[in-house]
Amino acid sequence: MPQTDWKPDVPLEERKRKLLAEGALFRIGIMQSRGIVRANLNAESLAKGAFNRIVGAVSSTFSGALSGKGGSNLQSLSPLLIGGISLLSKRYLRKPLLYGAVISAGGAFAYYLTRRKDRQQGVDAGVDADEASTPDGE
Repeated sequence: MPQTDWKPDVPLEERKRKLLAEGALFRIGIMQSRGIVRANLNAESLAKGAFNRIVGAVSSTFSGALSGKGGSNLQSLSPLLIGGISLLSKRYLRKPLLYGAVISAGGAFAYYLTRRKDRQQGVDAGVDADEASTPDGE
């Protein structure tokens, strides 16, 4: 026998008021939940969440390969590829992902140039140090 909140001796009008009040509270809760979901479902937060998922998938995929378990076969990479393709199909994520790719490429290129410059200065300093350490007559 199902349990009910109301007692048989409670008047019908009071039960109606109680049900209407509970319904109103339920609708308020739904409206608040919708607001929270809408606030968290913008393109920026979705791109961050997608990026975190991709990083996690890449690290878990390649951690097996790096530890010698051989986990980088096509079967283990296919969910990552499918996820990347589905992200590119979302129109509202293209621009943030493109900006992220351009910024990442620029940062990688700047890092490459500074490493190359540091390496060249190290080679030049090594040549100067060799010339300074040898006496003139030898």
